[in-house]
Amino acid sequence: MSSNDRNPNAGEPHPALAERRRRVARDRGRRRRYIVLAAAGVAACLLAGYWMATGPVLTINSVSVSGYRGPDAPQLDSALTAAAGQAGSLISPPVGAMTEVAQRFPGVETIRVSRAWPLGLQVTVVPATAFAIVSAPGQTSVVVTHRGLVLAPAPKGLVRPSIMLIEPIPSFGQPVPQWAMQAIGFLELVHPGSRTRIQDLTYVNSELRGTMTNGPALILGTLDGLPDKAVALNTLLARVSPQIISRATYIDLSVPNRPAIGTGAVPTATNSSSGKG
Repeated sequence: MSSNDRNPNAGEPHPALAERRRRVARDRGRRRRYIVLAAAGVAACLLAGYWMATGPVLTINSVSVSGYRGPDAPQLDSALTAAAGQAGSLISPPVGAMTEVAQRFPGVETIRVSRAWPLGLQVTVVPATAFAIVSAPGQTSVVVTHRGLVLAPAPKGLVRPSIMLIEPIPSFGQPVPQWAMQAIGFLELVHPGSRTRIQDLTYVNSELRGTMTNGPALILGTLDGLPDKAVALNTLLARVSPQIISRATYIDLSVPNRPAIGTGAVPTATNSSSGKG
């Protein structure tokens, strides 16, 4: 340090230098206090935001459900209200949990959730649609969803692919037998333009069979490889003329890589897997 920066009488730093040092120290202290106060302010804002989002101010107080008239509509209302009250708020409603609960009901495909200010939610149900008609001897036919759940009696004149059970038809909301679920999976893969032509799919003697409207019998064989059999049917119907299809007595897809169209006697269960027409 130069002699000019020291008090020659006391041997101490010059007063001006000492004042600069004190000023720097004070500035550093103020900056530390500002940082602490700013951090505290941010934390308070975050806590306030969390409380606003999850606390009683924005708690969901009501759930209004529309678009559903199934026989279990009161139960759906109660289930959605309970799901909304378990977690979330108006800022962040528990849409995922509510959708999961709603889809347990056979007549619900999905839901749309919106806010109904000030403290409610509006739930609009997208109803499940009739995918297929299911019949059984001596019983009223019903419609089922693509999930295989029974919806309601089948309206007259409804055009859908159909399944014929040898078992009793399940009650509302219950699934069809496992083989019929697999048949529905097959139908889902058939081109929509051809799907409704497939009628009376039934499973007897370990073989799935049906008919085509104004056309041949449909032989699908065992329940194995049904996706491949759907692809084979789509390909065949796209490549073979409607005139040939209408004259055929059967389409045999039991061996999907060797589909057969025949005009003679319909093969029995014992010889339909030959794949020859």
